[in-house]
This record gives sequence, C-alpha cells and structure tokens, in this order.
Amino acid sequence: MNTNQLIKLLSAFFFIILIGCHGHFAVDPPKGGKYKSKPVDFNHGYNDVWSAAISSLEDMGWDIKKLDRDKGEIHLQTSFVYTPSFDVLSRIYVEPLNQDIEKSYIIPYLRSISYYEKTTEMDPRFTRENLKLVFTSVNDSHTQVKINYKIQPYYSYKIGYIGSVRSNGEFESNLLSRMDDILNMPVAVMPPPPPEPFDYNLNLKDIFFDFDKFDIRDDAAPILRDTARIIKNNPDYTILIESYADIRGTDKYNLTLAQNRADMTKQFLVQSGVRSEKIIAVGKGETEIFGEGKTEEIFQLNRRSVFRHTKPLMLDKYFSYNVK
Repeated sequence: MNTNQLIKLLSAFFFIILIGCHGHFAVDPPKGGKYKSKPVDFNHGYNDVWSAAISSLEDMGWDIKKLDRDKGEIHLQTSFVYTPSFDVLSRIYVEPLNQDIEKSYIIPYLRSISYYEKTTEMDPRFTRENLKLVFTSVNDSHTQVKINYKIQPYYSYKIGYIGSVRSNGEFESNLLSRMDDILNMPVAVMPPPPPEPFDYNLNLKDIFFDFDKFDIRDDAAPILRDTARIIKNNPDYTILIESYADIRGTDKYNLTLAQNRADMTKQFLVQSGVRSEKIIAVGKGETEIFGEGKTEEIFQLNRRSVFRHTKPLMLDKYFSYNVK
C-alpha cells in the first residue's frame, strides 16, 4: 500500500468515526453570547408578579415544593425529564429506574434548553433539573424576578451525572413571557389569583403481602382492580408504586423482595388495562416503617405496596424540536 492509499484509508476511517460520533459534540453557545441569568424588571406590584409566577409554573406543569412570600422565594420540586415513549417528554419527581431509561432519548430537548460546555462519548438518558425564583420588591409598582435554573444530564448507572450544562435562556424566556402575558391581560378578563398548590387525592388504597412472598393475595386483587379503574379514569396522572418489606432479612434481600412486590403490583395493573408507561414501580425495602415493634401485626403493616401520584408534564407543548 503506497502513501496516498494509506492517507485515503485513514481519512475514510476518520470520517466514519466522525459520523458515528454525531450528536456527541459540544453545542455552540447562543448567537448572542452565553446566557447569564439576571434580575428581570416587571412594572407591577409584588403580589401581582408573585401570583403571575405561580400561575405560569402551574401552566408549565412543574410541581411547587416551597412557597415563601416573605422571603420572596419559590422552590420547585427536583424533577427528572426523560422520554417514556418515542417523541414524548415527561417531567417526574422520582429518578427513573435503569429499565425505564433504556430507550430514553433527550438530546433534542436538552439542546432546546441548553448548550453543552463539554463533550462526552455517551448520550444522556435524562436530566435532573432544579428551579428557584427569587422576588425583590423595588417599590409599590416595580418588582424584580431572578430565575435560577440548573440542568444536570444523567448518562448511565455506571457513569451517573456529569456536572451541569448551561441554560441557553429558552426555558427562562418561556416562563417570563408567560408571566408577562398574565400581568398584561385586560382587567376585564383577568382571572382571579390562583389558589395555593394542593395535592388532589385519588384515594388509592395500599395492598399487603404475606411473609417472604410477592404474589398478589386474594384480598389485594379487588383493591387493585379498583385502583386500575381510578387510574384509567384519571389519565393526567402518573402513578408511583413504592413497595416495602418488614425488618426481617438483610437490607439487600429486602430491597430485592420489595422490588418484586412493586413489579407484581404493576403487572396486575397493566393486565387490568392500565398503560405500562403510566406506572413507575420502585422497591424501597425496609426504608420506611409503618409500624413500630416486632409483633406479627406490625410486620404485616410493613409488607405493603403504596401508591403515589403526580401530574406528568408533556414538555413538547412548550419546546419545539424534532426527534430523529
């Protein structure tokens, strides 16, 4: 092989590698330069701006963790954004399991809200996001709002999170624009101030398990059928199953046993007509105690599956991108 042939071969090999790595390079900063979060002025009173922020956050589907009007702070729940199915993004409040994120693909979403500052050889599977709003009253008709938005990509259970990526300002711009729209609505059509966030109770009942077993008992089956009916009648909610074990056995064994109980609970609901992607099943072992003591009655209390619910956010309503 002569020198020219060797050069052509190496060039072709490099080009193949370049194609294979497409989508893994750093994203250029926004054309206007790197986005830096600064206080934004609103020519409105403190209470009006506060109410507009709460209403906007509810519209965007992100659950509020803490409200402190006196300190001027709104903290949002730490959330995780991933794709449970093709071309659909969901915001949930418990870290997805490895099997949930095997097909998750969030690069289009990530690029719509941020840009990479570092390259990586792997695609992120979901992002962990934190959001905090800080309000400052300048005078009776002038309020400043600062948005602190943190984005952390997660790659795999072996790698975990690799730092943070910088926001490109798209998310903040959407939120501020929504607030501005609410604040400048004509008085005649201005809605009343939104109520404080509350958790709508679906009244889902716990089920219980026999010692060292994870099969669904006869007394649990009708409860689960009723649970399936409630979930299907409330399609806007995502259900989190948390399953537990009593204190007998090692921590590792109880975690495995609890996960089997969570999986069997989910399987029963799916067989009863609930869509699989609407349910997340997590084994919690003996990490939460429902009854103190070492009697059989107390052990029974701790062998259970608990149902929690939250409204997922379909983020494609707010961000435009194409999944390839």
